Amino acid sequence: MNCRALALALALVVPTPATLVAQQEQAAEPARPDSIFPEPPLSPGGAFLRSLVIPGWAQAELGAEARGALYFFAEAFSLFMVARTQIRLTHAERRLPDDDPLVLGRRQQREDWMALAVFWAFFAAADGWISVHLYGFDERTGLEPEQVALTVSFRIPLGP
Repeated sequence: MNCRALALALALVVPTPATLVAQQEQAAEPARPDSIFPEPPLSPGGAFLRSLVIPGWAQAELGAEARGALYFFAEAFSLFMVARTQIRLTHAERRLPDDDPLVLGRRQQREDWMALAVFWAFFAAADGWISVHLYGFDERTGLEPEQVALTVSFRIPLGP
């Protein structure tokens, strides 16, 4: 009985906090993006569409300006050649019959340049899509292209 009376007396005398720390609701911290993997500035679909509209646009946004310029100029050259071939085809059709080998050759040439222009557009778009997925890969792995390069050399004797 003495133990119970002592415990009751201590409970009444010792002050207790109004709320305990574990019972207080804490505001949830907003989720932070992973600091190891940098967030790309574009979504994969956005990069695909940008490079489909203007080849090289997504690559330029992602920091690969040289590759973007290559796609842009390859597409521009292909479209220029489509227009040039169309002009030559129009001149040939005015002077020659439709079954002439020159007219047929110009038509085939125009189709080839159009196919190449479509190829460059979709190739740039696919590269933009892939570039978003590989954004910051060298920073994540710590590897630079110079560190993983393999050099192979051999000598070919050309004389006595």
